[in-house]
Amino acid sequence: MAIYHLAVKTISRGKGQSAVASSAYRSGEKLYDKRYDQVKDFTNKQGIVYSEIQLPSEAPLDYLDRETLWNAVEHAEKPSNARLAREIEVALPRELSLDQHKRLLHNYIQENFVSKGMCADWSIHDKNDGNPHAHIMLTVRSIKKNGSWAPKRKSSYRLDGNGNKIPIIDPKTGKQKIGARNAKQWERESISYNNWNDRENVELWRKNWAKSCNKLLGKDKKIDHRSYERQGRIQFPTKHEGYYARKLESKKAGASKIVSYNKKVREHNRYLQFLLLEWQKAQEMITKLKQQIQKQKKPK
Repeated sequence: MAIYHLAVKTISRGKGQSAVASSAYRSGEKLYDKRYDQVKDFTNKQGIVYSEIQLPSEAPLDYLDRETLWNAVEHAEKPSNARLAREIEVALPRELSLDQHKRLLHNYIQENFVSKGMCADWSIHDKNDGNPHAHIMLTVRSIKKNGSWAPKRKSSYRLDGNGNKIPIIDPKTGKQKIGARNAKQWERESISYNNWNDRENVELWRKNWAKSCNKLLGKDKKIDHRSYERQGRIQFPTKHEGYYARKLESKKAGASKIVSYNKKVREHNRYLQFLLLEWQKAQEMITKLKQQIQKQKKPK
């Protein structure tokens, strides 16, 4: 049965991560990391069945090479704790074929990320262990029309509640300050160059992933990005198991805590569904009894 899983993470130097190494690991390739003068070789990594790079129209075509793309990202970021990339990890419906997974991901990534100006480097992982999934690495800087990286932040006029610029008032005169060449001075603020970090984006990405999957799934297989509580369902959620949890289980080396937890949750949910069905039957019986009593009370 298809399950819903979408997690958003950041790849940053502050966590001791490298964009080049992260891409090499997820794609199973051998890439040279210029910043650290190291070769990251993950060509022996198993289970990587497909990789692709998608670019916005502003990006140089050289970025179709992931080594070039992520070295360019590393070069553009100077701080020791810089955010290098955003990663979206999704579980893929087991009911779909590899070709369907490819089309599903390509279209979803194009619509939600690349069309907004992000470069996307993604790979499908599937070890035939019942856990097909994909890693989507996304750039966090916009690209200017000339192909260069834009700054993460830009200066903009501060606006009041009516959308008007706010003048800088000289406390000595009580009037608006005047700068060089008699130019009026206005309050300014530093804002993000793009809106990719806005919180509502994550909810939109999650919702659109469910929509994209459901276009290919049958009515009885559809997934929902909302929690059971938001759906109004009385059911306990399981935790995403991932590859390592399933590996421990398959080797019988002792079930991982997550696998063990999920088994208990499924047992509780089955019992809960049984109780709900019994409660529905009891309600139906009560309704029928009430109807019979009402009929008996009617005068003949």
